[in-house]
Amino acid sequence: MASKEQQRAVAKLCPEFNDGGYSHKGDISCEVCIHWDGKRCNINYFDNVLTSMDQT
Repeated sequence: MASKEQQRAVAKLCPEFNDGGYSHKGDISCEVCIHWDGKRCNINYFDNVLTSMDQT
């Protein structure tokens, strides 16, 4: 399971991050993304973005 720190880092870089227009006062995290089902990204971007972060 992804840590909260990973979720925040991935959300900042994810091209598909979408909080549905709901303002979270700067709290950008996968947890607030419409594509997050509570445990994982349902469009499979999380692992790809996380992996690309490890490559830099």
